[in-house]
Amino acid sequence: MSLSRRTICALLGALPGLAAVRCGAPSRRLTFYNWGDYLAPEVVSRFAARTDGAAVMQDFYLSEAELFAKLKVGASYDLCVPIDYQLERLSEHKFLRALDMKRLPGVVNLGSRFPPWRSHDDAAGACYAIPYLWGTTGIGYDSDKIKPAPTSWKALFDVAHAGRISVIDSKGDVFDQALLAAGLDINSNDKPTIRNKIFPMLAEQKKILRAYDSSPARALVTGETHIAQIDSGDLMRAQREKPSLRYVIPEEGAALWVDYVAVPVASVQSELATRFIEFLLDPEIAALNANFLRFATPNQTALDRGLIVDKDDPQIYPAPELLAKLYVSEHWFGETESLVDKLWLELRGG
Repeated sequence: MSLSRRTICALLGALPGLAAVRCGAPSRRLTFYNWGDYLAPEVVSRFAARTDGAAVMQDFYLSEAELFAKLKVGASYDLCVPIDYQLERLSEHKFLRALDMKRLPGVVNLGSRFPPWRSHDDAAGACYAIPYLWGTTGIGYDSDKIKPAPTSWKALFDVAHAGRISVIDSKGDVFDQALLAAGLDINSNDKPTIRNKIFPMLAEQKKILRAYDSSPARALVTGETHIAQIDSGDLMRAQREKPSLRYVIPEEGAALWVDYVAVPVASVQSELATRFIEFLLDPEIAALNANFLRFATPNQTALDRGLIVDKDDPQIYPAPELLAKLYVSEHWFGETESLVDKLWLELRGG
């Protein structure tokens, strides 16, 4: 089966290190640092055809921290996929290259909710990243095993499902679901509550987890897990293999995230990278990618032209009343970062 947006695509035949998706014998090669299984294969072949055989070489990361670490040491990737809350920090450290917007006319296809990202600290207002895909992080479950259907994040803390629960192996996601289950904002800066209420909740949850899992879809399909915290598109793709799987955004709300494409300062193929970003902005290419991955596209033109198969699915494109219950996570940058880092290490090491 396909893997999660958060995992390495080892099952796709990738070799250790840099995994190549090749088309022909190109003289130019684009290195793309991406989440696992997060680019439709046909996008790669079409780009090669449009560029006289340019290849896309993908390397995959498991966490936002890994992306930050690689860019910090100057890894020479031509493109990367940071999540929304990372962009300001990456920009502050000058890890990203300003984009030449004259060469990206396709930004007109983006919806008004998804503009190109500009740094608050850049006096010139330069653009550093373009929206790629977006989604939510909710609960996936096997409807043959979990009855009644879960409606709350508290389901991930229910001893009735002991040994069959997983949460995403990520500091921010783990604390997010606990805060939401407790009826709090995922961006809470209430340190005493995080330390004295949320952390004990997580310690108790750990006793009934099957795993902290970077690939929750796989375990749901195999039946090892019956209920899991999961990204929307990962669950939707898993349904192709196990139709009894369902996705729900709990009543307390959920995280809404946007992934972007950006060009690292160490890129040696920045011109080709810009060309690839413009290629991704083509409505037909955006639709091809979104329809394969089953995450939401920010490309409004693709939606308006009826190119998106899932455009009327409220679990992928939530209705306005549900959007109002979604949170944009800061994932613990700022006031609570050091505390949550400490508690996460204690939780994972204990």
